[in-house]
Amino acid sequence: MSGGSFYFRDNPAFTGGSPQAIYEELWERGRRQRLIQRGIIAGVCLVLAGKLLSPAWGALVALLAAGADAAYHSWRRATLSVWRRGQRGEQRTARVLRFTLEWRGYRVLHGRSVRGQGNADHLVIGPTGVWVVGNQAWDPETEFAVYGGRLFIGKDSGSRTAVQLQRMSDVIAELLSGQLQTDIRVSPLLIAHGGRLPRRGLTGSGITLLRVYRLPGRILRHGAGQGDKDGALLTAEQIDAVTQAAIHQLPIRDHIVAVR
Repeated sequence: MSGGSFYFRDNPAFTGGSPQAIYEELWERGRRQRLIQRGIIAGVCLVLAGKLLSPAWGALVALLAAGADAAYHSWRRATLSVWRRGQRGEQRTARVLRFTLEWRGYRVLHGRSVRGQGNADHLVIGPTGVWVVGNQAWDPETEFAVYGGRLFIGKDSGSRTAVQLQRMSDVIAELLSGQLQTDIRVSPLLIAHGGRLPRRGLTGSGITLLRVYRLPGRILRHGAGQGDKDGALLTAEQIDAVTQAAIHQLPIRDHIVAVR
């Protein structure tokens, strides 16, 4: 896997295979190379730490280095698990929301139908505001960038994806505001599963693109310095009212992904 793309389009051995299948095949083929590299790393650490400290410390550092290398490759493969399975990432994001935000007083509605706009993966309602969260899985070679305020996904502009999610958030805001007779703002967030995204994410074309592990922090920090003395934009009563309005205005889609 090291040193290049796994898309060998000119290699007849991979003709007809899906990108996910090709990835799995090349991951297995690269097992021996990864083990050799891990052994070299451990050996170098053993020699250097053994000379600088002691043989016992050398063995310990070698074990730690080998473990760190194994953990890195395991994490790298796990980050692409959604894409490899041909999924979009709803289940993974739902689990993160459940274990990080719901117990803090946030309400999360999954798989809601938005009239004329399709389906909203997740609607998050809490003290710091309201968000519509979408998911999309990309292959590991996809690069994300922002030029002149516009989001680019690979070689193409991501404006279509951004416009769809932004329009959905506007429609949801309009529906909730009409139901409650007050101004409700809904912010769009797009979770990228896979691809080469900067660690802090990107904001362009009106939406924010980020990794799922950064989603809770993004939502929790949103109201800092903007709301009451506790940093809240919505009270508990307002959260309940917005949630009930969302349940009324946004029915559950026909085929909702189960949350495990």
